[in-house]
Amino acid sequence: MIGNTVETYDYAVYGFLATVLAQLFFPHAQPGTALLSTFAVFGAAFVVRPLGAFVFGPLADRIGRRKTLMVTVLLMAVATPLIGLLPTAASIGIAAPILLVILRLCQGLSAAGEYCTAVIYAAEFSPERVRGRMTSRVQVGSVLGLFIAAVVVLVLNTLLSSEQILAWGWRIPFLFALPMGLIGLYLRSKLGETPEFEALEESGQTAEAPTREAFTKHWPLICLIFLLGSLHMIGFYMVYTYMQSYIISLGYTSRQATLVTVGTLACGIGLIIVGGHLADRWGRWRPLLALSIVVLATCYPLFVALSNADSIAMVFVWALLISTGPALYSAIVPVTYVEVLPANIRGTVFAVGYGLVAAVLGGSALYLGQLLVNITGNNNAPAFLLMFGAILSITAALWARARLVGLPPEQAHDVRVIPAAEPAPN
Repeated sequence: MIGNTVETYDYAVYGFLATVLAQLFFPHAQPGTALLSTFAVFGAAFVVRPLGAFVFGPLADRIGRRKTLMVTVLLMAVATPLIGLLPTAASIGIAAPILLVILRLCQGLSAAGEYCTAVIYAAEFSPERVRGRMTSRVQVGSVLGLFIAAVVVLVLNTLLSSEQILAWGWRIPFLFALPMGLIGLYLRSKLGETPEFEALEESGQTAEAPTREAFTKHWPLICLIFLLGSLHMIGFYMVYTYMQSYIISLGYTSRQATLVTVGTLACGIGLIIVGGHLADRWGRWRPLLALSIVVLATCYPLFVALSNADSIAMVFVWALLISTGPALYSAIVPVTYVEVLPANIRGTVFAVGYGLVAAVLGGSALYLGQLLVNITGNNNAPAFLLMFGAILSITAALWARARLVGLPPEQAHDVRVIPAAEPAPN
């Protein structure tokens, strides 16, 4: 969880500084176009994630979960501080956004292997009866990383003037990633390998060519991971990253928007903990299905209420309600990712499917949300993205049900994380 907190902080601080970076790296564009350009660079890190998945997913299946986690946190710990050292467009012109894109691509490569391997690591160490809540702790780390990033930005907005932030203050959150990354690297150096992977190595059942096996034998499972991740990916970045810029576009200050984001993130941590317990109590597919339906039915009315709120307090209330469904969903889906996959190619299939959904729906969420607003003039248009993700995830929940409870007995071991564990509740 702590390692994923560090990784997510590094990756997400860019999103919280999007409006500032737009002025520094795209200074000659119109305000709306500059923000779109900044979101496009944010999305570039997602576009490269399938490539990172082809690197780190097979590594997790061949050399182990622990070693892969060491590599991912090291790469992120190098790329993020370098963003904080970049000269701006005023100093080096077009080279500034180009370098920014390159470093964002490095972050994307790291993130491609980080989350998936961390979830697998947690699940393979957890007894079945608490696997949902233990695996959800990785997702707590994701939200906690966003929370820390939002708090850092909030402190900057409180202590520094707008001119100071533009001049040098924006660099601080990125440079803060260096000591955080070193802490994450130290912690992971003390971890052991998972019992599940060690058992695969001892029995000689590790995949020799996991990528080939994943695409020749298990491509439907890649599609399943993609669908399961739809609401997870869109919801996570819409409600916890894009929401800040969205609230600013409604006429509130950056400080107010960040304060709302901090509040929703703090509540999100609690919601994810609750969601992990729901996964252990009610199984996987039922709550995923129910939450997808709730998001589909409620997100548009909630966006209407948010865009018409007459105070920052009501903005917080509606933003929190919008985030509740996606937060609970993101707590239950991690263990589902793991349990629908065979152990020997789990890292590859998970990373590829998740990397694809990140590239298609995660990185584009911020850009498309703002683009829909710009094109339609409708401040509620971002709700359509959440509704789309919910529709895909309804399909995924029903498919996961068939996968978890519909396998013949001779294939039952394919979805068991720890061979001695009892079957997962469904």
